[in-house]
Amino acid sequence: MRRVLLVLAMLVFLAPVRLCAAQQSAVLVITAQQIALHSDRGLLIADGGVAVHSSALQLTATRASYDLRANRLIAVGDVSVTQGSSQASGTGYVYDFNAKRGAFDKNASVPQLSNLDALALGQQVELRPGNSMTFSNAQVLAGSTFTPMASYTYTIPPPATKDFGYSPVPSAALEWPVLVGSSRDVYEFARFRYDRYNGGGGAGLEEHYARTDRGYVALGQTVDVDGGRFDLAAYQRLNQSLSQSLSGSFLTGVKTWRYALSSSGRRGYASLSTSQYNGARSDDLLFSGNQRPIGHIASLRFQADLGHDVHPGDAHVAQDFRLTPGLHIDTASLRVGAASLTSSLDLGESLYSYRRGTLASSATLWGTFPVTARLLFNGGATFSHNAPPFPATYRTYTLGTTWRASDAFNLVTSLSYTHDFGQAFGSGRPQFTAAFDVRVKRKNGTGIEVGTLLPFGGVGNMNRQAVLNLRFIK
Repeated sequence: MRRVLLVLAMLVFLAPVRLCAAQQSAVLVITAQQIALHSDRGLLIADGGVAVHSSALQLTATRASYDLRANRLIAVGDVSVTQGSSQASGTGYVYDFNAKRGAFDKNASVPQLSNLDALALGQQVELRPGNSMTFSNAQVLAGSTFTPMASYTYTIPPPATKDFGYSPVPSAALEWPVLVGSSRDVYEFARFRYDRYNGGGGAGLEEHYARTDRGYVALGQTVDVDGGRFDLAAYQRLNQSLSQSLSGSFLTGVKTWRYALSSSGRRGYASLSTSQYNGARSDDLLFSGNQRPIGHIASLRFQADLGHDVHPGDAHVAQDFRLTPGLHIDTASLRVGAASLTSSLDLGESLYSYRRGTLASSATLWGTFPVTARLLFNGGATFSHNAPPFPATYRTYTLGTTWRASDAFNLVTSLSYTHDFGQAFGSGRPQFTAAFDVRVKRKNGTGIEVGTLLPFGGVGNMNRQAVLNLRFIK
């Protein structure tokens, strides 16, 4: 095995399990319809019904971003800020955690990015500014797919630190990494692993390389009882708005890769991408504009996707072109005391070159209900529908609780109920999913965190869905 195929990117992927006991500073709980961590760009972006709660600051907005390098929070849209007994509102707000002060700014903006480029997705994040962030009930990028995790902690690196990327190798149920070597530009480690669904027992080598702070290359080779696999992930920031990324996996029976050239600026987000899964290929030109206010009642953005699909397995249509225009609307927040209620709507239609059209719609209701500075409830419902030619309806109901009893004890729970068209025993999403994350710390800052995802109910695919996370805090 060549040295280049040693992959240490996993070292960086696992590095977020560290929490600094020395910095017991402000803790913020961020909830929203969708929260995405774009570690490559150093941004955490919350979209739709954003609520930020801490002992000193309560904020609601349509969208918000946290800049990991600048240690700054920006909120836009229908913004309301409460500090102590004072309350104010506006269209944009900026809070600098280094200076510990904030101000309204009508020119504030939050970039529009694609969730396909995110490292982690969720609806609730516990943020320690300048230190770390913890997702609860999250979807985390592992290899080329997102996998469920009961909790995921990302340690915020110092501003000048290089980004060595995430592990391109899918995670396993049990893993034991062993550091092989490191230098200024390279991290390397070996790994022993076991996963009953992904090749049983095996071993691998990983290497992450970053000469500058503008990008990285991560390579991994794994050998298991099923044969083996080769995975890669690469990223380069060309300038302040333009970047490119490449990912791929090659194993027995499966060859997949994706390349994307992306741009994010004041006019919106655009990306040109091509991806391939064995013989099937998809090429897309995506554009999404920035949010535009509609008076004081809502905001909207337009988006469009021009695509070309190649699917040689279809004897009737080996390839096609499609155009998918769409519209996203966020309503202004309805505030009742400290609680906030919001909703969003997505409408889009895919027009295919072989004269078929598919209409897709999705509506989300989301609410945040703080009881005290340490107890918070949140929840919502999402309804999605696609048709024709085959109707597909998805319904999701979620209720969550965050309880910070003290600095030594933190509990996050959630319960989700799904009701989908075609859902049956053994197929589709699990009917119920319960998530628990418990964190206990001693006075010196050390402690333990245990998280689990538990599916149950009479319908759905329960296979490979249960998750258990164990993390030691030091």
